[in-house]
Amino acid sequence: MNTAVAPTATRMKSYPDALACVEQTEKISKLVPLAILGVLVGLPMLSSLLSFRLGEALFSGIIMFLIAGVVIKIVDAVILSSMRAVHYRGVANRLAAAVQAVPTAVSQWRSWWQGAPGALAVTQRGDLVVIDRSTNYEELWLHPSQISNVSVEREATQITNTRHGGRFTLGGGASSSGLFGGYTFGGRSRSTTHTVETAFLEIRYQLERNGMTYTTVIPFGDDRRGADALCATISRLEHDAG
Repeated sequence: MNTAVAPTATRMKSYPDALACVEQTEKISKLVPLAILGVLVGLPMLSSLLSFRLGEALFSGIIMFLIAGVVIKIVDAVILSSMRAVHYRGVANRLAAAVQAVPTAVSQWRSWWQGAPGALAVTQRGDLVVIDRSTNYEELWLHPSQISNVSVEREATQITNTRHGGRFTLGGGASSSGLFGGYTFGGRSRSTTHTVETAFLEIRYQLERNGMTYTTVIPFGDDRRGADALCATISRLEHDAG
C-alpha cells in the first residue's frame, strides 16, 4: 500500500442524530451501574457512618458491593444490552443507507452495530467512505494513501460447560436406615471446554500528512474469511483520478 499521506481527508456530511443517540446510550450505560452502586452501597454506608458505626459500615459495604456487582451484571444483560442493541441497530441501518447512497458508484459496503455502530463503503473509484465513532459520525472520504494500515485481529474466548451425572442408590431409599438401609454413590461431573474466536478488522488512517492516526474497528464475529476478504480489498485500493 502506498504510504504517502494525502494532505487532508474529505468530509462530506455529518449525522448528528447518530452521534447524539450513541452518546446518550453510552451515558446511560455508564450512569446506571453508578446509580446501582450509589443506592445499594453508598446509602447504607452513609447511614452507618452518620450513626458512627464504622465497623458496620465497612462490613455492610463489602457485602452490598458484592450484591451490587451481581445486580449490575443482571441489569446489563437483561436491560442495557437490549437497549444498546435496539438503538445501535437503528443507527447502523441509517448509516448503511447513507454509504450506499454516496454520489460515486459503490463496489461493496458493510455496516455493524456491535461496540458502536458504523458503516463503510468502497467506491469503484477507489475511495474508502467511513462513518463511525472514530469520525464522530461524519462521512469521511479517504484516499488510499491516507490508509496507513489494515489488519485482521481476533479474540479467543474459552467457554466451559459442566454436566453433572445422576446419583446411584444401592438398597433402600434415601430415608432408609438400619439393616435395609441404602448407600448412595456420588454422581460424576464432566466439563467440556471449547474456544470461540471472533474476528474484527482494524483500519488505521491519517487525515493529514504525519498527523494523528485514527482507528476504525469493524466486527465480523466468526466470519474470519469475510474479514480477510475486506482487508485484502482495502489493502489493494487504487484511486482513479478520473
